[in-house]
Amino acid sequence: MGNQYMKIGWLEAAFSNPIEKSRLLQQPKKLQEIMNDVPARQWLWEQACQSNDLTLANQAKDFIIMMMKSSRLIWCGGGKISPDIYEEALSRTWEWFSKEMSLAYNPERASFVTWFNQKLKFRILDVIREQEKEDKRKYHLPIDEENHEWIYPPAPEPELWHETIQEWLDLIQNNPHSLRNCRMQNHPDVNCQFLLIHILQTLRDSGDFSWDALAQKYQIESSALKRFCKTRCFPIFKQLLSN
Repeated sequence: MGNQYMKIGWLEAAFSNPIEKSRLLQQPKKLQEIMNDVPARQWLWEQACQSNDLTLANQAKDFIIMMMKSSRLIWCGGGKISPDIYEEALSRTWEWFSKEMSLAYNPERASFVTWFNQKLKFRILDVIREQEKEDKRKYHLPIDEENHEWIYPPAPEPELWHETIQEWLDLIQNNPHSLRNCRMQNHPDVNCQFLLIHILQTLRDSGDFSWDALAQKYQIESSALKRFCKTRCFPIFKQLLSN
């Protein structure tokens, strides 16, 4: 097999044999060679974008992501970015990549990882700006308002408190796909559906809610958990309420 086709051969073997797939994912240098080879990534991108076999297309998309993560090429922030900011930016970038890869990526212009890293750096700046804006806003807010700022849709009227919260719980449980797929990067067992249900059940049962208590219960930094809910979970929840 000529050098021109060798890397595509690695990919074809990985697609047809789970053992070969696992072996390839354990070889960062080979993965880096594939990422830097235009014909190889063109072939891989075409598998992910083809419409004749959607199952194969989804498998190809998942494999691209696994290759990227195993290649050791994802930008790590240079050790100068706080973990909660980097985690949030990384999570947003993976979400963006999954949606946009088949539409906006051009394998002839850049590798998957180069394209991803460029967006990741911009996402980090976005999160930093959001945090700075939030910190400035908090400085001028009374503590009581801060304690209840989780409520993006208005709080239910007191006489309809339990009924409305139960309606919201039903809505969240009946629309699991978008909420379950939105997960914290370093805590994949924690997703938006899980968190929203916990928050609403706590409010329904006690009428009060504490970010610190929730963070302590699941051993997650309070600021990271709160930012994840504010920037990821609540916007999805609001969208469901408006449908």
